[in-house]
Amino acid sequence: MQQRPPGGRPAHDAAQRHLKASRLRAKRARQGWRPWMLFGVASLFYFYEFFVRVAPGVLHSELMKVSGASEGAFGFSMSLYFLAYAPAQLLVGRLLDRHGVRAVAAPASLLVALGCLLFATSDNIVLMGLGRFFQGLGSSVAYLGVIYLSLIWLPPQRHGMVPGMVTAIGTLGAATAQLPLLLISDQFGWRMPLLIGSAVGVIIASLIWCYLPRRPSWFVELMRQDGFDPQSPEPMGFQLNRILHQPSLWILSLAAAGIYLPVSVIGDLWGVSFFGIEAGLPSDHASLITTVVFISFAIGAMVAGHWSDRIGRRKVLFSSGAISAASFALLLCFTSRLPVSVVVVLVGALGFTSGSQQLAFVMVADTAKRHTRAITLAFVNFVVMFFPVIVQPTVGLFSQWGLPAGARPSSMQELQGYSVVVVGMLAAAGLSLLVQDTVPRADEDVVLSH
Repeated sequence: MQQRPPGGRPAHDAAQRHLKASRLRAKRARQGWRPWMLFGVASLFYFYEFFVRVAPGVLHSELMKVSGASEGAFGFSMSLYFLAYAPAQLLVGRLLDRHGVRAVAAPASLLVALGCLLFATSDNIVLMGLGRFFQGLGSSVAYLGVIYLSLIWLPPQRHGMVPGMVTAIGTLGAATAQLPLLLISDQFGWRMPLLIGSAVGVIIASLIWCYLPRRPSWFVELMRQDGFDPQSPEPMGFQLNRILHQPSLWILSLAAAGIYLPVSVIGDLWGVSFFGIEAGLPSDHASLITTVVFISFAIGAMVAGHWSDRIGRRKVLFSSGAISAASFALLLCFTSRLPVSVVVVLVGALGFTSGSQQLAFVMVADTAKRHTRAITLAFVNFVVMFFPVIVQPTVGLFSQWGLPAGARPSSMQELQGYSVVVVGMLAAAGLSLLVQDTVPRADEDVVLSH
């Protein structure tokens, strides 16, 4: 008869009791109003980041006049936001996995504030691009930070809704940035909204540092359950190598990037110009239509997250949303021939259906280990946010093709630029059919009887 190692059973029992205690502490910490207060503080950064992100699109005409840049040069300079944002995702994911939200998000908010200040105090397109780069570098923490904090502090049965709620908050920031930015700019000049943004960034950094706690010890214990060793963490290179060799993750990321194009390209930069030229609308009306993209996207993201939790499946909603969004994007090619009311409906439908894009992050959270969640989410967000680095200036170049610098594109030339968005969304619809389905994660904090 095989002998059990001396002390083996007591050690196992002690480990089980320790794990049960950690799960109990987690369950208690996730109850009440405090987790939602922490979520609210972290979400302020994302609200602010989105406000800053869309400002150049709203102030497009003023910035073009003061800088004297061409559409292509302007598009490239503004895309430096994403050039900084996208690669930083991988480092941010690692930092969040190692140090938690507070230590990373507070300095990042200050960096966004610095970018706003540099942007607001320059007339040179190169320096504006540098300020945009700083904004993107700091903003790279905002979305991942609030998602990561939510996965720690909110109950698992709320995780499917988290990306949708976060998106709604960011969308509110984008919507707030549209008409108010135009009004402030008309009244006080285009620099004033950016100067205000700089001051707000400092305030948010202070709130994050004062109110967000360090990562709780009970979560570190749950990370140990997934194989995390705080004394000897796995090198980042090993983690990235494993991620890069997952074809399913690449497919999911590329599909999510294409579905997000209505927000990252139309909403963030070219929407006001597109609807102004194609629908013949003044800037304020075109800005309001662009706002519909953000609002409907947020609603669609929350609905998709809720229903995916209800039916226990993700892919069916992800793929149907991608295919529908591509169809509505194609119909918007006829904007110049459609009544404005129909255009608004199509824009709303486009945003709503593309909201299914947020399920990509939910699918990652369903399967990733606790100590690699942030860096895996970061990889998906890296691909999503790298796409605008290519697409934003490409849209500008196609719409400006054959025109002198500063000339207003015709309707047909504007459609040439918009066709880049349509092609990207059609490709994403095809890729969405190849995505592997996932199911909602079980309640990981239920105390087991054994």
